[in-house]
Amino acid sequence: MSKVLDTQYLAALIKTKRGNRGLREIAQEIGDVSPSTLSRIENGKVPDMDTFLRICDWLQVSSEEFIKETNEKQQTEISTMDRIEGYLRADKELDPETAIALARVMKATYKAATEGKLELE
Repeated sequence: MSKVLDTQYLAALIKTKRGNRGLREIAQEIGDVSPSTLSRIENGKVPDMDTFLRICDWLQVSSEEFIKETNEKQQTEISTMDRIEGYLRADKELDPETAIALARVMKATYKAATEGKLELE
């Protein structure tokens, strides 16, 4: 057994509390979270730890509420690209949109390199 973050439950609670208010308004209310990050979380993506804890505070729910046990075997190896993306997202010098854009470029370049399609001049 392993533990996972229930991103669907997190997304549902955010959507419920947000109601008809816009992402920009909620992002400002939470603080240090971009509207695009909130949108990704509402679509089931895993937030970084700081964002997750801010959202838990905003929801007034313990972070433990979202940790669920699963019978699935946990993947122990984190891919190179996931590690790079994690480092970029954690970098406080980069705004979240820039970190995501850099991660996309790195993933595309990595894919091309591993498929032998990267041409270096």
